[in-house]
Amino acid sequence: MKAALAAALVAGTLAGAAYPSVDLALACRQPSSEACVWGKAYFPFTLGLSLVLVGGVTATVVYLLLRRRSKEKRPGEETGAQR
Repeated sequence: MKAALAAALVAGTLAGAAYPSVDLALACRQPSSEACVWGKAYFPFTLGLSLVLVGGVTATVVYLLLRRRSKEKRPGEETGAQR
């Protein structure tokens, strides 16, 4: 369980930080463009917001998928169906 939580937190942090970084990199293909200037100005705000929103959703989904996968791999455990 702890490994699944750690993996989910790492995935959420990476996704939350990558989204605004890639967005800024694409906007700054022309450094003097208005999108690049505003992107740089709002980058700290966007990064914080993205870590919470995108990272939170990503971490939750990854954690649930890893828990489901680990429950399916346990041999000899009943699935709840009666025979």
